[in-house]
Amino acid sequence: MVIKIKNKGFTLIELLVVIAIIGILSSVVLASLNTVRAKARDAKRAEEMHSIYLAINLYYDQYGCLPGTTGSSCAGAGSYSEGNAGGWDYSSQGGFMTFLKTAGFISNVPVDPINNMTGDGNPAGTYSFRYYCYSYGPHLGYWRESDGAYMYVLGNSATWGDNSYICK
Repeated sequence: MVIKIKNKGFTLIELLVVIAIIGILSSVVLASLNTVRAKARDAKRAEEMHSIYLAINLYYDQYGCLPGTTGSSCAGAGSYSEGNAGGWDYSSQGGFMTFLKTAGFISNVPVDPINNMTGDGNPAGTYSFRYYCYSYGPHLGYWRESDGAYMYVLGNSATWGDNSYICK
């Protein structure tokens, strides 16, 4: 009497094909998630910059000026002088826009979700909120992660500053 044993498992080739298909699908899903994460951080940046913008306007309404980044004579600014590279104030370099917190217009000044820029947009692919206030007006902006575009909250690409505000 001959007993036949049936193999009920998968072959090695079948297992490798299934593993390869799962690997390809998971890489596609992870790539999509990275795009979604970048867009979510951009939405957070836009929301936080809007709250900073509102606080700046409240500050301006009360004091009639915005503090310069290289030393200020604007009332309510205290000893604000947070200018870093080129007189800019970067959220990634500490002490970002402290005058808004000191004057009580915002409990904590938000910073960029990644907040890893070393100064003046360098190196590429790094992110930070930026502010300055010169004689031709203040500037507030950030880099959008999803497409690398620079977003002006105050100011524009032609003049950088917004001359409807007084900087002191």
